[in-house]
Amino acid sequence: MQPWISLTNDHAKDPSCCSKIGPRSLILNPQKRCFDAVSLLFYISCTDSILTMNIICRNVRYEDMASKKAISDLEYISLLCWPGREVERYRGWIIQWNDGITWRANSVYPLEPVNDEALEEAIEYVISFYEQRDTVPAFKITEASEPEGLDETLIDMGFEKRMKTFVQTLPVNQLSCLDPEFPVDLLKVSDKSINALFQSAGFDETVQQARRSIIKRIEGEKIIARVMIDGKIAGIGLGVVKEDWLALFSIRTLEEYRHRGVARSINCALGIWGEENNATRIFLQVESKNFPALELYGSLGFETMYTYWYRILEMK
Repeated sequence: MQPWISLTNDHAKDPSCCSKIGPRSLILNPQKRCFDAVSLLFYISCTDSILTMNIICRNVRYEDMASKKAISDLEYISLLCWPGREVERYRGWIIQWNDGITWRANSVYPLEPVNDEALEEAIEYVISFYEQRDTVPAFKITEASEPEGLDETLIDMGFEKRMKTFVQTLPVNQLSCLDPEFPVDLLKVSDKSINALFQSAGFDETVQQARRSIIKRIEGEKIIARVMIDGKIAGIGLGVVKEDWLALFSIRTLEEYRHRGVARSINCALGIWGEENNATRIFLQVESKNFPALELYGSLGFETMYTYWYRILEMK
């Protein structure tokens, strides 16, 4: 099967709405540029052997010696890419609420300093904010969280640590240069494509509706990538471009299709799409115990830029 990428309009019945591209490895002219009807642009450096050598040469992997500012900046981008239903700024912190569904959309992003003398008062405000909404109070903590010592104060106040997660990054051109191993459909975000994103995820209707609302609220460019095998969804994922970042979310392969290159194909296709939409960097979030995902992204060259975890206060 030859790899290609299609751009599909969910509502289109005309087969001409689906354009196929590739495979790029058959283009042998140096510096050849190939355009299709939707202006997806590929840069081919040379022959297939040169392309392979370039990939092998990525032994020196991208590493961002992350400063606190870099971490804080990316945390803000990640917030914009997964917005809660209610967002409130409080003394330099950003409080998100989304009916208690998904930690990222139901936690505090402590991005700017709060006066140390007023720290416990600010934390009590957060506790009250979530209690009024019948939701567990939660902070999304990184080494850049403000003020310094916030994590220790939360521990002293009874907050427990949950869900350690790695934020991994990669230059987009190190992913976009790879070919998908399976055909990949790029679907405009709609109720139909969002439903496909949740298919087989095991979410009940309430969770699906809350997640659907998050995705619809995302501003800017967004796309859903899908691999079909024998008429069934084998894998799917969401890509969002915010400023020069491509965010990857909800990349999932159905169990019977795992270890066949489906997830790799989805990631590669999203990388190509992200580059076309002016992204230069990619980030994703992987739980520290999700070893299959860590292995996949490590094989693609992703490196951990920083770690975050949640501090939550179980209500009695």
